[in-house]
Amino acid sequence: MLSSTVPNPTACSENAFPSVRNAVRALIARRNQVLMLRKLTPDGSVRYALPGGGQCAGETLLQTLLRECAEEIGTTVDVAGLAHVAETSRPPAGRKGESRQQVEFVFSCRIADDYEPRNGPRPDKRQVGVEWVGLQYLDQLDVRPPGMGDLIRRMAIGEGPVYVGRLPVGG
Repeated sequence: MLSSTVPNPTACSENAFPSVRNAVRALIARRNQVLMLRKLTPDGSVRYALPGGGQCAGETLLQTLLRECAEEIGTTVDVAGLAHVAETSRPPAGRKGESRQQVEFVFSCRIADDYEPRNGPRPDKRQVGVEWVGLQYLDQLDVRPPGMGDLIRRMAIGEGPVYVGRLPVGG
């Protein structure tokens, strides 16, 4: 039985903990490949991420997912269902020394068979491309947070857990 008591009623006060950010991601898998954003970091290295981003006030998670996919990959997705939930902590953009809890919701999605990878009209700030990545290559790429490449591979083949808890913090 779940407890209905709050262990520390002041734990979520504005001064006690950083804000919480909900983020959605689209897991679009086809023929042993997954659609990924290719990003270039300030130091010139390449990182990969699933399409998606932060939830805006007033949006549902599905509205956020549809908006982010239209912006980043330039297409509409059909949402099949929730594949994965994880929590992580990371510094908010431009705010060194602080940490923000982020809850990631990954949804299994489908796109049109004739979709050709391309940046959408409003790509992510560091996004330089969109590409199909073979599942066998995910653990060789820089996919953040650490361990996410393996989770993506497992989700794409139907083996991933829905809730994984807290993911490790990555640089």
